Amino acid sequence: MSTFIKMAVVAAAFLLIQGCATMADSIAAKGTGQYRVYDKSFDEVWVAVIDIVTGTKLSLVTKNKQAGQILAQQGVSAFSYGENVAIFIESIGAEVRTRVEVVSKKAMSTNVFATNWETHIFEKLDLKLKQNITK
Repeated sequence: MSTFIKMAVVAAAFLLIQGCATMADSIAAKGTGQYRVYDKSFDEVWVAVIDIVTGTKLSLVTKNKQAGQILAQQGVSAFSYGENVAIFIESIGAEVRTRVEVVSKKAMSTNVFATNWETHIFEKLDLKLKQNITK
């Protein structure tokens, strides 16, 4: 194998590794995702989000109600290298209000066919909770 080909293979591998996102990347991106505030209790929103996630193609990885964190992912398919999704839920203020943030990261940055889970989850959540929201 020529030196040029070896260097090209190493460079391609390096670029692929640099473009990969893990579940840890989704968690670390807290504060950068889309969010909405609902005039609903934490418990009501928590149950609604769990129902929505389990009703999609996402696999529920873990849920920690005390921390207000839900992790899910979609594996490799014919059209995608997969996605990692972190959902953060928290009560805010003295009133009954709950903030939901969804961070969706493509497993491979060049994955143009990856689902935008932020939009998808909020569309379903808005319908499920049937109320005005604050964006």
